[in-house]
Amino acid sequence: MADTQSNIFGFLATVDNVYGTTTELLTKEQGEAGLDSISIYNDNKTFSDKDARMYGAITYRRESNIKVDDYAFPFDKNNFTFPIKGETVVIVKLHNQSFYLPYTNTPYSNYRRDYTTYYATLEEDVEVPAGKQGGGSMANTAATGGKTNAKTKTKDKNEYVVNEKIKFLKPSNGDTIISGRVGNTIRFSEFFLTEDSKTSSPSIFIRNKQNPELDSKKIGELVDEDINKDGTSIYITSGKVKIPFKETVAKTKTAFKEYPASDKLKGDQLFINSDRIILSSKASEFIIFGKGNTGILTDGNFTIDAEKEVYVHNNKNITIHSKGSNQIFLNSDSGKVFIGKNIGVGQEGADVQQMVLGGELVKILKDLISAILEQQYLTPSGPSKVSPENAAAFQSINSQLKTILSANNYLSKT
Repeated sequence: MADTQSNIFGFLATVDNVYGTTTELLTKEQGEAGLDSISIYNDNKTFSDKDARMYGAITYRRESNIKVDDYAFPFDKNNFTFPIKGETVVIVKLHNQSFYLPYTNTPYSNYRRDYTTYYATLEEDVEVPAGKQGGGSMANTAATGGKTNAKTKTKDKNEYVVNEKIKFLKPSNGDTIISGRVGNTIRFSEFFLTEDSKTSSPSIFIRNKQNPELDSKKIGELVDEDINKDGTSIYITSGKVKIPFKETVAKTKTAFKEYPASDKLKGDQLFINSDRIILSSKASEFIIFGKGNTGILTDGNFTIDAEKEVYVHNNKNITIHSKGSNQIFLNSDSGKVFIGKNIGVGQEGADVQQMVLGGELVKILKDLISAILEQQYLTPSGPSKVSPENAAAFQSINSQLKTILSANNYLSKT
């Protein structure tokens, strides 16, 4: 005799309730009464009122005259999508336990309903609308030419609304695609976006939110990701994958050396593109290594704000350039600013000496020249000043003193 406990059979059913989302988990009493067949590790019968064993469990409708069947559990609780009330699932009976698996047979990427099964579980006779006959077959549906023995139920105000704007991704040969309900997808691909569509280039394409321009396309039309128009994109690419990335900053005259043109963006790369990106290291170092040129380009302000020291070092030149009539500030408040070395500070003869204020220097030199011109010399014939010939030379020097002042560079007094 065959072991009936080891027999496996399955059927399509409509989800009635989902535990752990909008429906509360079973109480301890309900759990003890309804879950005797569920294995418990080490025969541990102690569990809380909101038992973790009910995580993802569902009740379901199988036929119109069977309102609620038993509980079914995710076939793999580590990897499943929470179903929604009204969706279709595959119920698998195995070892006196019920499990469910996903079932997708509609043009909607975010709602998994087999309409034949769904209408067969309603509460009055209805006709399955044209185009709504699903892939599943029910005997009473076939016999009535599209009508079911089910009954119409009152629409649940919490019933999930199908977003018909979301489309399935167009697959490349051999792709593995994981799709959420609202345009969030992961594509594991070998040929997507490759230059020749045949050279193996393993890559991962993560997209969060579908490009709004695709919303108006027909239901069932397949679409591709777009790194420039989707909500947020993370592309991890290799080989001959060529990313059609287009920067949005105004970089027409950037100082970035060897800036890569968009048509050169291929090979082993990581792309992250979004409206806002925040990277945070909350406990330790945040480090960026760039084997080649490293650049930061922005149309807005660029700020480095450090609680401790900021140190800039390189083996060649450092250029700080402010375009046009803009200004450059080196502001240390009441601290000191050193240009060159900061060791060996002293007065005359020292390696590092204090800077001179141009305005103060001009004033002192003017006063000095005035004092020279007013100087009295005692001679046998009486007091005398600087000769007219020498006075003219001093006057000429005095008129040129402001030429020692820089037109654009300034130094603070303190």
